[in-house]
Amino acid sequence: MKGQNKIALYRTCYESPIGRLCLEEDGEALTALYKVDREAVLPSSTAGERFHSELLRRTCMELDEYFAGKRIAFDIPLHLHGTVFQMKVWNALREIPYGETRSYSDIARQIGQPKACRAVGGANNKNPILLLVPCHRVVGKGGALTGFACGLDIKEYLLKMEAENFSRKSADEIVCEAPFEYIPKRDGGYTLEDYYALPDDQRVELIDGVFYDMAAPAVSHQIASFHIGRQLADFIDTQNGVCLPLISPVDVQLDCDDRTMVQPDVLVVCDRSKVINRCIYGAPDLVIEVLSESTARKDQTIKPAKYRGAGVREYWMIDLRKEKVILYDFEHGIDPIIFGMDKPVSVRIFDGKCKIRFDELREEVRPLLASR
Repeated sequence: MKGQNKIALYRTCYESPIGRLCLEEDGEALTALYKVDREAVLPSSTAGERFHSELLRRTCMELDEYFAGKRIAFDIPLHLHGTVFQMKVWNALREIPYGETRSYSDIARQIGQPKACRAVGGANNKNPILLLVPCHRVVGKGGALTGFACGLDIKEYLLKMEAENFSRKSADEIVCEAPFEYIPKRDGGYTLEDYYALPDDQRVELIDGVFYDMAAPAVSHQIASFHIGRQLADFIDTQNGVCLPLISPVDVQLDCDDRTMVQPDVLVVCDRSKVINRCIYGAPDLVIEVLSESTARKDQTIKPAKYRGAGVREYWMIDLRKEKVILYDFEHGIDPIIFGMDKPVSVRIFDGKCKIRFDELREEVRPLLASR
């Protein structure tokens, strides 16, 4: 396991029953505790000293007591830095009592994301402070020993040691410690790791590190997406084209980075190499968004520039209430063109040969919109 803190003012090694451990602190709290090879040479703040700070001395003393079976809770302050999801998981780990275990699904339910068992395992593996944040107490289904960065033999040793020591202690000897504070990220700091850690039933878009909630689409919204997607698919089929039309939900990793993932209502991708199993990797050729109360502001103000900058060739916004189509032809200008739905609208990426009709769509959604 590698240290994950960016700044270590003090560092020392500790020889333990499970091997050599490296401890690091930033002048205020412990930031890392991880296993290293005995041959590893670590930089030293003060040559010749075993303990480089009072905090590290205290930590090593508490580790002595832990491995001797005399300590079941640590009193060392911690500074942990991770994603929102990682912080939730690590916080939950510190609540697992000494001598007990929890499954990945237990932790997922505890943090309110019952479908994120696999992501819990990923966060568990990236725990930067061994033992004090007891990731070794998380086991697989049925108590199976799985996934420990230091090796399953060490995990088995720790769990057996704790179980045996716990059986010899009375309940009033247990010292509880307060979990560290959960610190959410500021807007602009979220990544795809946070995105994939969300529950499957929570719909959001990630744009430049900011989450935008997406309410479940109304029936009229879905009808519009279906009508438009079907017409695009029919045209491409008649032309024996290679372009791929898709309708939401489908992830689009627009900028090919880890800070943006969008879910357009309708899209067309003509470069099939952008189609991977998990998402569309890169900018589609055509993007169509059906405006709704929850997404209209984002679709009208943020996305035009975002799509243009990413290389989207054409962007449509469908306003069902006003019966308008706002079209951006980015290949030929940056100003929008507005059309009514009384006549077909030509698709520019297909040189105007494909025309989307709205007459049938209008008849279907008008009664739905009037009833609201």
